[in-house]
Amino acid sequence: MGLIQYGIEKAGIPAISITHLGHLTKKVRVSRALQIKFPLGRSFGKAGEIDMQRQVLLDCLHYLKEIKETETIIKLPYKWKGRFGLR
Repeated sequence: MGLIQYGIEKAGIPAISITHLGHLTKKVRVSRALQIKFPLGRSFGKAGEIDMQRQVLLDCLHYLKEIKETETIIKLPYKWKGRFGLR
């Protein structure tokens, strides 16, 4: 994902990533990313949780505009409620 983001940014289009693994994202050196503590594959929250999904999307748009320093990773405050595993 980092290489794709790099290519998009090089073309002059701002981009932001959502990551679950901030330490790995830091090594890839993406321009900007949001770290979320949700299970892998659930970057926007649980299925059907429209308010959470909307909030994560709004955070992406907000930080896409606000982050000025390259290689910035912002930790989002949201916590996964319940079990991490799928049922």
